[in-house]
Amino acid sequence: MRDGFRVLDCDLHVIESDVVWTEYLAPELRDRGPVPRSQGDSAWLRMQGRALPAYADTPERARAIAIRYTRPGFTDRLAEREEDDVHDLAHGTRAPTMLRAMDREGIDVAVCFRTFAAHALAFDDLDGEVAAGVCRAFNRWLADVCADDPTRLKVAAQVPLHDVDAAVREAVYAVEQLGAVTIVLPSHPVRERAAYHPDYEPVWAAAQALGVPVSFHGIQASYTAGALSSRYHDNHVLGHVTGHPVELMLTLGAVLTGGVAARHPSLRFAFLEGNCGWLPWWLHALDERWKEYGDRERFSQDALPSELFAAACFVSTDVDEPELPHVIDALGDENIVVSTDWPHDDSAFPHALDEFLSVPLSDAVRRKILWDNCARLYRLSSPSSHREGT
Repeated sequence: MRDGFRVLDCDLHVIESDVVWTEYLAPELRDRGPVPRSQGDSAWLRMQGRALPAYADTPERARAIAIRYTRPGFTDRLAEREEDDVHDLAHGTRAPTMLRAMDREGIDVAVCFRTFAAHALAFDDLDGEVAAGVCRAFNRWLADVCADDPTRLKVAAQVPLHDVDAAVREAVYAVEQLGAVTIVLPSHPVRERAAYHPDYEPVWAAAQALGVPVSFHGIQASYTAGALSSRYHDNHVLGHVTGHPVELMLTLGAVLTGGVAARHPSLRFAFLEGNCGWLPWWLHALDERWKEYGDRERFSQDALPSELFAAACFVSTDVDEPELPHVIDALGDENIVVSTDWPHDDSAFPHALDEFLSVPLSDAVRRKILWDNCARLYRLSSPSSHREGT
């Protein structure tokens, strides 16, 4: 707990160990899967001849990324992390590292998300079998990491949109066999298909039947044709902003104006690591356009986007968003969750929750954002529960 508040981090991250690709990935796929970083390589992984993250081996992209390491306070922030934690993260996240960091920050339970495994899916031309294999390898590894303390560490399972049948199979496997509490999808389009594309209906139906939310989460760069960030791989500011909040805005719009939320009324959606200050204006803009141009017949939808949002959607706030009180004034406090974004170098760890608690909010609102809303999203009833009903 932190200052008397239970804390459920909606979007903690792991750094994948090399063993995901050398041991967990099926042997027959390893020659087409991710290859761990070699000494002196600017890319974290390579896959089928391409650098991951996307364009990391180009001079302009390498420069754009490197600038973050020269910003004021960067060295001091890393110095606050325990030496063994930094060592662990360099070789892949381990459960003791996560739990130690959670204790230090005051986090009771965390839902654990991918980092570089998402980049391994950021190709439109990726073979569906390989995409499915990448997801299966990561999900199995993550489940083994979380098994050290399944009451506090929850699996967020990645599924492959390159092959919808494989995505459904992986969702069922991850939830029923690995205990995953959500399935994770990219916020950028895959093969230029919007979230309301008819091909994806089996994915939404499966998630609804499994009783888990769909979590959309961006990445900073992608090789996919529809990704906005690919326009700006030489400008990390624009690449990051478009890859995270802007792509989330567009995917939220697709879910709310393309019938996805309307056709699956018990399905919940999370839009993570993309701020929340834009939310009131965006919902207003979607409502106004829906009233004028909404294709009610094609999308089987009568409700306004804002009504569907209130019923089914959650958006995460950064711990230090000054706009958060205004968002709550405009929309209420039922649909906001929070994440510390550990262990990324731009996380405010170990002072993330201090920053959140300094935002002028009532204790009742803080309780909702720090625990209640996230517990509702993931259907976690108490700090000691692993799945709903247990």
